[in-house]
This record gives sequence, structure tokens and C-alpha cells, in this order.
Amino acid sequence: MRVEAAREALPDLPGVYKFLNERGEVIYVGKARNLRKRVLSYFTRAEDPACDYKTRLLVRHLAEIEWIVTDTEWDALLLENNLIKHYKPRYNVLLKDGKTYPYLCITDEPYPRLVFTRQKVYPGTYYGPFPGGGMLRALIELFQGLYKLRDCDLRLTPEGVAQGRFRACVKYYIGTCAGPCLGKQSYTEYRAVVEEVQRLLEGQWEAVLAELDRQRREAAAELDFERAHELKKRLEQLRAFQQRSIVVDAAQGDVEALSFVVGVRAGVAHHLAVRGGRIVASHTWQFTAPQWAEAPHEVLERVVGALAADQGHVAPQVLVDGWPADVPLPELEGFVLLTPEGPEWTELALLCRRTALTLAEEKNAFFAQKEEKRLQVLRALQEVLKLPTLPRRIECIDNSHLQGAHLVSAVTVFVEGEPRRSEYRRYILENLPIGDDFAAMRAVVRRRYEKRLQEGLLLPDLILIDGGKGQLSAARESLQALGLSIPTFALAKKKEEIYTPHAAEPIYIDRRSPVLHLLQRIRDETHAAAVGFHRQRREGAALHTELTSLPGIGEKLAERLLSRFGSVERLRTASLEELKEAVGPHRAQKLYAYLHER
Repeated sequence: MRVEAAREALPDLPGVYKFLNERGEVIYVGKARNLRKRVLSYFTRAEDPACDYKTRLLVRHLAEIEWIVTDTEWDALLLENNLIKHYKPRYNVLLKDGKTYPYLCITDEPYPRLVFTRQKVYPGTYYGPFPGGGMLRALIELFQGLYKLRDCDLRLTPEGVAQGRFRACVKYYIGTCAGPCLGKQSYTEYRAVVEEVQRLLEGQWEAVLAELDRQRREAAAELDFERAHELKKRLEQLRAFQQRSIVVDAAQGDVEALSFVVGVRAGVAHHLAVRGGRIVASHTWQFTAPQWAEAPHEVLERVVGALAADQGHVAPQVLVDGWPADVPLPELEGFVLLTPEGPEWTELALLCRRTALTLAEEKNAFFAQKEEKRLQVLRALQEVLKLPTLPRRIECIDNSHLQGAHLVSAVTVFVEGEPRRSEYRRYILENLPIGDDFAAMRAVVRRRYEKRLQEGLLLPDLILIDGGKGQLSAARESLQALGLSIPTFALAKKKEEIYTPHAAEPIYIDRRSPVLHLLQRIRDETHAAAVGFHRQRREGAALHTELTSLPGIGEKLAERLLSRFGSVERLRTASLEELKEAVGPHRAQKLYAYLHER
């Protein structure tokens, strides 16, 4: 979403935000307890003369803002970490003011320790970087509480422990360390729990939980109830942590999560890419409510197609939330579409839906506000022109010719103040007196509304004529002959005078008025349509005359050529092969040479 719109739409909720530049590259990822306050603070800081250069540079390069709403700030912290690893945004390094990211190191010792560090100074295996120290300390606290790992700096060895060289510290006596220094926990047992921690850090939560559950059942079968209780407690704590951090372990494997939320006017599809149980990316698409109502499967296929184009591939499973209950999911080649079932999938769907809801609410509120502004202008127009009903449907008519030749007309349609281009119509006016613009207006009005009466089609609430009092009178003559009493007015150029049927003097509207702006827009759109059609007809007639002057091309063939290619310009750019298909090889050679010599 562009910066200007996003500043208005940001929710007062926890989540993660992404800053993108003009090329669509993610240049910064951050988390917030309140997305709106946090993101807007960048703009406030950038205006401060004391603001650091890096922040000002970030704001200067900022073109779009995207966000993901999370349930808690903790979830936002975990998700921020995953997105930073995935996108590697340059400003996430630049804005740290020289402070490096924290890592978790499992030291390379006989009895490894979990060490919080910002520099890779310890021999061992490193996990991270993490976006903040709070998250890493919470993880270390979790693992040490569950597994009672040592955090002392004793240089423990199996031989030294066997010889009784070490004494226990207070942590052993208060129960926060298993006492490997005294041999209370064997070397093999200690290494086993460290390996379990490593597997958890690598994202293998489901495998670890399954193994712990197997050990618990095994201990219970052997009547070792103390160990079974200890394993049960560990299982419960890990599952509670997993549920708390759904953004890291929503489901095992790779999956695409899509949530569709549709409002009165517009709908939003929000996407979360899960890789190895971790959310690593997000995307958002918008569509109209009528598109969803008419063909939701087409919307889904377009979204999945855009996803494949953006990512280069789609995960084997695509979770679809918000799908109509009475419509079966389509079958797409290469992956499986499924609806959320089970706690893990439901939690992921809720996370995805939460962001889609905020975006859909914002989009529909924007449309509602825009619609209300249009209605305000239409109400003002009704008042200015003293119309009996609100002019929801306005039709405008204009003629175009050159010294009376190639006379044409155009009719444009505006509904609720917006153009309905599918209903625009163009008319060729023949057998009329040369230069008689009034006769042309009478003819097009009669043709237009006589046909609509015969076919029972909608009639306008207001007819606008591009012209002056003479054109207005001509249009009203045809309407009266048809028995129609549609309010009709004319808008003349230069002075922007509005001529009314029963007033001697025209109406003048303030040039700053939105009412006049709407009328001008409708009049100018119609004028452009009429002039464009006239130019096309004139050029087509000129080329038609030139074509018939060529040997072997008569009236019918010239008309067929122009009809087949649709326009003069298209005929001139046609290839030799296309011309051969239309007129045969011999004529095509002559025609091609003629068209490309000009």
C-alpha cells in the first residue's frame, strides 16, 4: 500500500511492518506493540533536525508499507525474526547504530552451555541472528527451565566429574541445574538433552514432541512414574510455548496460507508463506466484491497465479480460509487446496485472517467515503438544477464533424458520478444537411431514446448536451416527440454556461464548485469520444478512397479490409502474411508495398 494511504489505514494493533522502496524491495522489517504509533513515529523523527541520517534516508526511500497483524507482541517478535532472515533488509543493519544482532551459541564443550552473545567469540554452533535480546533471553530461560542445563563457566569433563574435582553451586540446590558437575546427570543424558534443544532450535518441534511423548508412555509402562511425570510436564510446557508462538510452528512442512475477506465493495486476499513451520513472507491482493460474488474460483486462480509468479513456486499445500461454504474448492495442478481443519491450521488461518480483516475494513471504508463524496456532489447538482430526483444516471451527447463532413455523435454514461464505459455508444449520422448541427442533435437524440423505449432499457435522470441553447432546443424537440420529459441541460464551453429549458439567462456555477467539475468532466469525456470517433472515420474514409484507387481493390474489398483490421492504424501495421490471408498473395504484395511507402 502506498505510503499516503497506509498512514491512514494502519491499525492500533500489534504486528510486523515492512517498508518497501519504489522497486518493491523490502528495505526494513520491524515489530510493534502498536503498528500505527510505531510506523508514524518514523515520519515524526525524520522531520526533526536532530534525527540521525540513516533514519532520514530510510524514510526518503520509503514508497510502500505492508503489515501483518499478530495476536501478541511476542508473536510479532518471532515473526520479525523470520522475515528478517528471509528478506535480509539492508536498513535492519544500518539502523542498529553499530549494535550487532544477538546469537544463541551452544558451546563446543563436553558439557555444552547456552550462551547469549553478540559476537561470534565462542567455539560452538550458532543460532540466529535474533532481532532482539528479549526474545533470545526468553528462549534460553525456557530451555534452561525445561532441561536444567548448566550455565556456569566450569571446564567440565567426564574424567574430572568421575574423579570428583568439582563442587556444586547454589543452582543445583535450588533445582535449576541437574548437577552434571557432581555426576547427578550422566554425560550421555546431558548430551541427549542438548541435542534435543538443538533440534528445537532447528524447527523440528513436532519430531521432538513425538519423541518425548513416546518416552513418557514408555516410562509409564515401566512404572517409572516420576520420570513419566517429568516428561509430561516438559511436553505440556513445550506445547504451551508452541501455541504461544504460532508464527514459528504453525504447521510442519511448507504451506501457503490464504485468507479471503470480502466487504460490500471490495475484498482482500492475504497470504502467509510457511517454510519448515516458519512464516517467511507475506503478500496482499485486492479484488472487487462483484468479482468474488460472480466467480470466486477465478479470483482464487488469479491469486495463486500471482503467488507463483512472485515466489517462483507454490508449496504442495495451499490453505484457503474464507472460502464460500456452498462452493467446492477448484482442483489446480501441482498442489492441493484445503480448508483449515485442526488446531494448528485454524490458528494459522486466524493469524492470516486478522491482517486481511484490517485491510478489507480500510479498503471498504475508503470506498464508502468516496461514494459518500460522490453522492454529496450529486445532491448539490440536484439542488442547483432543481431536479425532481437524484441524478444517479447521467447521459451526455456531443456531435463532431469537419465542415459538415463525416458527421458523428457520441453518448457517454455516468452512473453515481463515475463513467460506465461499457455503455458508451457512437453514432454515424448520414443524409443530413451539411453543417446543420441542430438537425444532427435531433437525429441522435431520436435514435438513442427511441431504441431505449422500444427495448425497455433504463432512461437517464439527466441529459447533458455539449453545446448551447440551440443544441438544447433541438434535443428537447426530439424528446417531446417521443413523449419523454427527461431533465435536459446544455453546458457551453469558454464561459461554462449552463442553459436550462425555461430560463432566458444561463446558470453560472462557481468555477471551484465540485458540481461544475463533475459536469465539465462528463462534457469533456463526451467531447473526446466524439472527436476521436470522427477522426477515425475521416482517416478511414481517406484510406478507403486511396485503397479503391489501387488496381484490383473495389468498394467491397476496401470495406472488408477496414472491417477485419478494426482501424486504419491496425491495417497499416499488418504483416504481409495477415494481408495475404485477407486478400490473397497477389493483392497483398501491392497493398503491403503501398501502405509502407507512405
